[in-house]
Amino acid sequence: MIRKIAMFKHFPLKNFFLLVSSSLLAFQLQAGSDTFIDFEATIGADDNVTRAADNFDIEHDAFFTLAGTVGQILLVNKSGILKGKILLEANKFARFDGLSNVVAAGKINYTFGFGSGFGVPWFSLEADYGVVEFESFLRDSNIGRATATMGMQIDDSTTARLGFSYQNRDAESKVFDTENTSFFVNLDWEVVRKHIVYATYKYDEGDIFSSATDVEVYVIDASSGNIVEDDVFIGKRTYRVDGTTQFVTLGYNMIRNLDSSFDFSARYLESEAKDVDLTYSGLTLRASYFHRFNL
Repeated sequence: MIRKIAMFKHFPLKNFFLLVSSSLLAFQLQAGSDTFIDFEATIGADDNVTRAADNFDIEHDAFFTLAGTVGQILLVNKSGILKGKILLEANKFARFDGLSNVVAAGKINYTFGFGSGFGVPWFSLEADYGVVEFESFLRDSNIGRATATMGMQIDDSTTARLGFSYQNRDAESKVFDTENTSFFVNLDWEVVRKHIVYATYKYDEGDIFSSATDVEVYVIDASSGNIVEDDVFIGKRTYRVDGTTQFVTLGYNMIRNLDSSFDFSARYLESEAKDVDLTYSGLTLRASYFHRFNL
């Protein structure tokens, strides 16, 4: 791990963690009603972590996530609220250790509207930048993202959101260098008090990657040479091509009180390459517990 950190080519992870640590300390010193900590614990399973098209290349895995976000309300005015957040996250995979990773990220979010009540839209602008350190050196990445969302309270129990997002990932291996834009729409429905069901659809366009034991020549040509011997899936090669991915998520959220909730979700994805015959799908199941501490 020391070798990997020393070789990290973009922004040294140790420097990022020093920045995060000092920011966390600053938040603690300013702790008050405007400061909060969000905690998440998740267990999950993914039935196609290789993002493979052929059955004999498909691998499954289970994972466990612990995450903490420190947030601070930086500005409040008549129309909106500005928040700063710092995220620390650890993901542990059961079968493929190379997929395990730690994340450190900073976020800024501004939410605003021009009125209140049913049918009146509100808007959110968010930008975040983070460093992801994998057990797989090839996957070590810097990730930047910008998201714009519009939401609306339709009635007492229904909320709708739609938005646009841009993400750029700069990895140690160019195979995992990705640039994607996406559109998403979400609907939350409180069936009964404190019990919410939700559905999200997302359409993503940009770079996708897949792992396979045998890669055809025409696939290598379509990848423009973006192919590498994978250091996680031994015996397989991973390549990157241009494509589209559709995501459908169905979930259920059970609110315990003002500070905590349980969440259960299933996300199905289907990816299709643009210039080559490649289609794959995957299903991810998650069970999560969330808790907010107001300082």
